Amino acid sequence: MLRRLSRTPHHHRFIDVESDTQFSDAWVVLGALLLFLGLVLQNVFLTAVAVALLVVAATSWLWNALSLFGLHYERHLSEIRAFRGETINLVLMVRNQKLLPLTWLSIVDRFPVELPVNASKVMVNATTNLGEFHTFWMPGAFQRLQRSFQIQCSERGFYTFGPSVVTTGDGFGLFSRRATLMERQRLIVYPHLYRAADLRLPRKNPFGSQGARGRLFDDPLRTVGIRAWQPADSLHHVHWKATARQQQLLSRAFEPSAEAQVLIFLNVATLVRHWHGYIPELLERVVSVAGTLAALAAEQRLPVGLIANGALPNSDQPIRVLPGRSPDQLLHILELLAAVTNFATGPIEEMLLREAPRAPWGATLVLVTAIAHEALLAALLDLARAGRRVVLFTLAEEPPVALMPGIMIYHLPHLVEDLLTPTLVQDAETRVL
Repeated sequence: MLRRLSRTPHHHRFIDVESDTQFSDAWVVLGALLLFLGLVLQNVFLTAVAVALLVVAATSWLWNALSLFGLHYERHLSEIRAFRGETINLVLMVRNQKLLPLTWLSIVDRFPVELPVNASKVMVNATTNLGEFHTFWMPGAFQRLQRSFQIQCSERGFYTFGPSVVTTGDGFGLFSRRATLMERQRLIVYPHLYRAADLRLPRKNPFGSQGARGRLFDDPLRTVGIRAWQPADSLHHVHWKATARQQQLLSRAFEPSAEAQVLIFLNVATLVRHWHGYIPELLERVVSVAGTLAALAAEQRLPVGLIANGALPNSDQPIRVLPGRSPDQLLHILELLAAVTNFATGPIEEMLLREAPRAPWGATLVLVTAIAHEALLAALLDLARAGRRVVLFTLAEEPPVALMPGIMIYHLPHLVEDLLTPTLVQDAETRVL
């Protein structure tokens, strides 16, 4: 926040200080001339007018020169992280720490245009195309003023509040000063997270059984028990002591070497040809489902990662976070989902086939997509035939019609029912179309 002026000169807090005036040197010349004439002619009226003019000019100039001293503007957000749909509080505070009052103070603060304030849209500057929030204050001597607002987190993303432009001056309106305060506050709006019940997922194993299906090999350093010997078992794995006690051939049972993990693939394309554009609200629903699945995996203490064909702002590289158990892993994934854009770096099916071989064998590959076209389904089938565990979450209007052996499919049309375009199936003459 802003530091006290007594500790730091005002030019360390304010930048781009500009002065403006409605007063010119001609007024000073006029005052001096009137004063001279009044004294020469011994005219009390002319002398009084000249003195008043010079006093007002000097007072206004000094008032304006001191107007920014002891002036503080602060901006407080009740939260720096929120989920889409939530409302947070914003407090704006002005402190005038000097004996000189300010009869007018105008502050133009830069706000994100995507987030309404007090249910009203933020004004957009036609020149800069940036959001501006205007406030007007009249702080007295050593007075602190405070105003509260509510910000609706209606859109996910990374947002910055500030800098602000402060304009003030003397009480007569002859002089004014404008300066910029560079202090900024940042707000992260995460995507909305559904409950497991909203997705209609089973309470246990929403990503399928996490057993040893499809494991690559047994780790001989991790013995978990014994079992009956099978012809495919190596003689090195025979448990000879147990065999002697039980009078039957027994082998060691080993823990699978591939740890159960969840790797989420997010498809930001909402149209088959992603270069044709996108459907904004449908993208938001897909991102919310991906965030919900990441939270469910973290809740089950499964290492979770995220790969998306969407890019971050000002970047053309896809998002790639490998599964991990870090305490900050879920937070990192949610921050990436908050920032991901609609720009698709490439088809998701190509990314699946490229990234799947790099994933641990025990990882469950979870695809979240708004569309399920033939090329994408073919890629999923290839992965399933190769022995990978694949789970598909689709928000498409219709589920895949072809059989998809080895793939668990969740069809979630109820999440986008309000986005589907009504289709005429019967006209007024009762003819089925």
